Amino acid sequence: MTDEQFNAAMERLRNKDRQALREIYEAYISFIFHVVLDIVKNRETAEDITSDFFIKLWERSGQYKEGSGHRGYLATIARNMAIDHIRKHKHEWDMGTVLLSHGESGGDSSGGTHGTEEPSLYLASPEPTPEEQTVSDLSVSQALEKLKPVYRQIVTMKVLGDMTFKEIAQALDMPMGTVTWNYQDAIKQLRRFGYE
Repeated sequence: MTDEQFNAAMERLRNKDRQALREIYEAYISFIFHVVLDIVKNRETAEDITSDFFIKLWERSGQYKEGSGHRGYLATIARNMAIDHIRKHKHEWDMGTVLLSHGESGGDSSGGTHGTEEPSLYLASPEPTPEEQTVSDLSVSQALEKLKPVYRQIVTMKVLGDMTFKEIAQALDMPMGTVTWNYQDAIKQLRRFGYE
């Protein structure tokens, strides 16, 4: 959906046109879900927040101002809703973090030793090592899970949201140079996992 199409849909939304909401929903459901999921890390919670997102968009359609890049606008609302949810349920999140940190303290490859294992991915060998074979078998979502949260958010916004680096920088309140650097680094890491 182009900015012009989105602006027209939002104009219809202001006039309570449900079909306009359906068009926006179909175009951005996956994008919004992934933006939220990257923050809350729970599929059910992400689904709930995503549903609430479209209700909020309906209710606040009159507040939308054209010209700021609609993908960044949508991503900012989704991020804020996810962060608000975490703040509202802080005690539950703190307990979840404690439980996760205890679960990862064992021999899990996604734990603290990951940084020391990374250089072995650069070594060229005639036959793949068991580690390289495991890495090559990862699904795309598993590969994305290996990225730092900010990398995942940027890749999600760029690839699923088709956002420009400028829009991502505005949505994440981050310098554009940092966004592009993080994106390049994320792509390099994904390539090491065998994905283009």
